[in-house]
Amino acid sequence: MKIADIFLTCIVCVSISACGQSDEDSPAEPSTEIVSEIDGATMVLIPAGTFQMGSTIGESDEQPVHTVTLDAFYMDTHEVTNARYQKFVQSTGYPQSPLSHNPRFNASDAPVVRVNWRDASAYAAWAHKRLPTEAEWEYAARGGLTGKRYPNGDIITYADANFGNVGGADRWKWTAPVGNFPPNGYNLYDMAGNVWEWCFDEYNSEFYSISPQNNPRFGRETAPDTENFRILRGGGWGGSPEDLRVADRWYHLSSGSTIGFRCVQDILQTGE
Repeated sequence: MKIADIFLTCIVCVSISACGQSDEDSPAEPSTEIVSEIDGATMVLIPAGTFQMGSTIGESDEQPVHTVTLDAFYMDTHEVTNARYQKFVQSTGYPQSPLSHNPRFNASDAPVVRVNWRDASAYAAWAHKRLPTEAEWEYAARGGLTGKRYPNGDIITYADANFGNVGGADRWKWTAPVGNFPPNGYNLYDMAGNVWEWCFDEYNSEFYSISPQNNPRFGRETAPDTENFRILRGGGWGGSPEDLRVADRWYHLSSGSTIGFRCVQDILQTGE
C-alpha cells in the first residue's frame, strides 16, 4: 500500500472515531413527554424561548409589555385532580382539602379546589416538582402563539373553556373534569378557565417594570411566616372572558372553590 493511501486511511479512521465520540458525549435531547414517578401525572416539555410578557389592553399591573427569556421545563398537562391530591394525602397524612366531601367539587377527575398556596407547594414538593413561576405560566399558556389574548387565539367560547356558565351555556355548573376542552399549542389543557392556578411568585404590582428578564423568579422559596398575596393565573369556572386572558393577573391570601393548581419540573430533576 502506498504511503498516501495509508495516510488517507488513518484520516478516515480518526474522523469516524471522533464522530462516534462526539455523538456519545453529546447530551440527549429531553423527551417531549414524561410521566411523573410520584403522582403519575403526564408532563410535557415546554421549550426554552423568549416571549413578550404582559398586555397593552389589560390592567395597569400587566404593563409594560416586556421581554422574558426562559429555560425549558416540564409542565403538567392537566390541573392536579382530586384523585392525585388524594394520593398525596394518603401518602403523607396531609389534611384533606376542605371540599373533599362536597359532591359539587369532589369528582376524582375534577381539579382539586379550595387548596391554598401552602397546600399546593406541599403537594409539589411531595411530587418532586414545584409551582410554576408567573413568567413560566404565561409563556406556557400562550402555547407558542404571539400576541394573542387566549391560549388558542383572540376569541374564547364555551367550546374552548369552562367559565361563567351564563344562562347554563356551559356544560358544567361548577368544575369540569380535566381535559374536556382542546389543548393549546404545547398540549396543555385548561390553561383558560376551570380553576385559577397558583404560581410560585408573591404578587408585586411593579413586576412588569423590570425588563429584560431571564428566568425571573420573585418571592421566597418557602412560605413566609406571615401570609403574603400569591399570584393566580388562568381564570376559573365562575369567571368572565377577561379573567381567562393569558396576561390577566389575580392574587389571593387563602383559597376558594375556583382555585386549584398544576406543577412544573426542571429538566435536570427528571434525569433527562
